[in-house]
Order: sequence, then structure tokens, then C-alpha cells
Amino acid sequence: MEQIGYEERRKISYFQVDGNRLITPAALFSHLQEGAINHSDSLGYPVEYLTEKQMGWAVINWHLEVERMPKLGETITVQTWCEKCRRMQAIRCFRVLDQKNEVIMKGISRWIFMDLEKRKPANIPDEMVLRYHSGQESAIPGEKFFMPKEVEGAVAAIRPLVITRRDTDTNGHANNVKYLEWAMDDVPDEIYDRMQLADVRIVYRKECVRGDEVIMKTFIHSQDDGKEVLTFITDREQTILAEVATLWHEKPKAAEKVHKISR
Repeated sequence: MEQIGYEERRKISYFQVDGNRLITPAALFSHLQEGAINHSDSLGYPVEYLTEKQMGWAVINWHLEVERMPKLGETITVQTWCEKCRRMQAIRCFRVLDQKNEVIMKGISRWIFMDLEKRKPANIPDEMVLRYHSGQESAIPGEKFFMPKEVEGAVAAIRPLVITRRDTDTNGHANNVKYLEWAMDDVPDEIYDRMQLADVRIVYRKECVRGDEVIMKTFIHSQDDGKEVLTFITDREQTILAEVATLWHEKPKAAEKVHKISR
């Protein structure tokens, strides 16, 4: 498969995997985020430059379709490119390939260019538009970034959470990967350990910063092809800050065994 935009190879490390020896969803998203940052670096817009200008990118949507999760020691190739870049928004696409050069996941994300001093969206400079915009094919054609609706019924999990130093990034708010990490903590073991992640959707509606207290509320919805886990992250006034939706399918029979690290 030909290279599109920017690509880099990465090896899955021990601290990035779970008890099944598969990369955690949050660690996977960290690889995608690093690919996006490194692509920006290669275009002449490193984090240091943006910080000096009091500008930055804030993601507002993620959608990832997963064929399989890479395992411990596996080397993957992360490809990323900017499909569209205009006004205040950019659409960034991703593909992850395994060592056989087969696509094991593809994703698409929507980003807002921010004035960090005013904490408001800003127009992308014309020069940046020219460098970022590729006009290349979408990883997920026709993506509308829809989110599942809240399901009726009992809440599977609800808990408070305080944003700490380790949650924040150079933009001064909780990093987008952290929301997925928080949500994964509330996925029941019988789903996380015995099923296979197939799809991830996230929408970020309002930022949260260090010291904020948020409420995690999780619902589980049974579908014909698996389980859908919906997590709503709200503030104390019940304003929705973010939504995380993950779809899980039954594992193939040969993949049901949970590997354990011998001590």
C-alpha cells in the first residue's frame, strides 16, 4: 500500500498493553496523537512554535474502526494526513498497518484551531492551510461524526473524578486521550476481557482543566452484533463535557484465552 501523507513505525511496548497483552485503547490513541504532532513538526509547526504564538489544535471528534488491536512487541505503521483544512477546522485521517502491511484500523478526526490566550477558535493562517491540506481520500468516506443517543435504563457505573496534573497537556486542559482512558476504567471486565473492541467514537463539547470535578456516567446497550458502552462525562451542573462510545464484538473462539505474564 502506498504511503499517504506522513507515516512512522512504532513498536508496542510492555507499559502500553493490558492483561491480554494487547495495546490499551488509550495507548493506541496516544500513538495516533503522536503521529499527528510529528506530522505537524515535519510541516514546520512544532509544539514549541504553536505555544510561542499562543495557538494550538483541539480535537472535537474521533472515530476509529478497529479490525484488531496490535499486541506486545508488534511493530505497527501509523499513517496520517490532513484530508481538509479550511477556516477554523481540519479533518485528519489515520491508518494503522501491521507488519504484513495490512490495515488493522482506520480513523478520522476533526480538529479546531485555537487561540489559547482567548480560549476561542481562530482562523487557520493561509500558509498553514496550504501546508496541511492534502485533498487526499478520506479514511472513512462520508463520515458525519454522529454519536449514539443515551439509552434508557439503569446506569452501569457512576463516579466522580477530579482532573489532576497528569491529565493536562500544553494546551492547559485535560488531554483528549485521557477521556478515553477514564471511560475504559468503567467498561465491565466481562466486556473488556472477553470481547473485542471494534469501534470508538468520541465527541468533546467543553474543555476541563486541573482541579475540575467531573462525573462519569456509563450505560451498556446490547446489540445484535455485540455490546455498546456509552460514557457521558459531565460537570457538577450536568453539562455534558464529552461522550465516549465503544462497540465490542465477540472474540473468535481461538482468541478467548487470556494470556498472563509469568512472574
